[in-house]
Amino acid sequence: MQIGNDQLALFWEDRWIDGCSVSEITPALYSCIPKRRRKLRTVADGLQANSWARDVQGTIGIQEIGEYLQLWHMIEPPRPSRLAAPRVLPTL
Repeated sequence: MQIGNDQLALFWEDRWIDGCSVSEITPALYSCIPKRRRKLRTVADGLQANSWARDVQGTIGIQEIGEYLQLWHMIEPPRPSRLAAPRVLPTL
C-alpha cells in the first residue's frame, strides 16, 4: 500500500490504496457512507483506531459486508509473525 500525504488525502474519495480509491474498490460499501463524511474524513483520521468503520451507516447486506472485510484486510497494518526467529545463545 502506498500513501501520499495522509493528512490531506480523503479516505473515501482519493486514490490512496495502490492508486485506487475506496469507491473504486468497494462501490457497494461506499454507497453506505454519508456524503458529508466522504468529503471530510482524511486517511490519517480514518486509520486512527479504525475510525473509518464508524462511517458506515444504513442497511448493509452481504455485498457490503464482503466489501467491508475486503477493505479492512487491505488497509490493516501488517502483523509481526508470531514465530520469532530462533535465538542462538552463546556457549560458555
